[in-house]
Amino acid sequence: MKLTELIDKDTFVFDESITTKNELFNSLTEVLNEKGYLKNEKKFLKDLYKREEIVSTGIEDGFGIPHTKSKYINKPIITFAKTSRLSDYIALDDTKIYIVFLIALPRNTHESHLDLLSELAKLLMDSEFRQYIKNAEQADEITTILSV
Repeated sequence: MKLTELIDKDTFVFDESITTKNELFNSLTEVLNEKGYLKNEKKFLKDLYKREEIVSTGIEDGFGIPHTKSKYINKPIITFAKTSRLSDYIALDDTKIYIVFLIALPRNTHESHLDLLSELAKLLMDSEFRQYIKNAEQADEITTILSV
């Protein structure tokens, strides 16, 4: 399955009032729940944090890729958020995260979140790609960039 097949731009969050990882995860979880992707909002959020406790999913240059497999997800989804620089979500290069792709898959899915994570990480290694994402202001721009 390709990244673009799992993206639902109606779940994207563009909100510079978000300043912490907690606010970010709550906002994304709320949107996913509203759009019917979750069976249980609180338990999904708990799974997301459980994964984050292992090691931060912040990668570099302000980007993060939180991901989880959870039995509380109805169907696979990749969503996106652009926020202010988060005070408590730090990348491996010590930059503050403000752009996130969240990968959420049902626990019993045959798709590997690691394959999707790898595909997305490869795209984010390209500085030009990262810049396009940073400059995007609307969901349609993100989906166009990912489709190229």
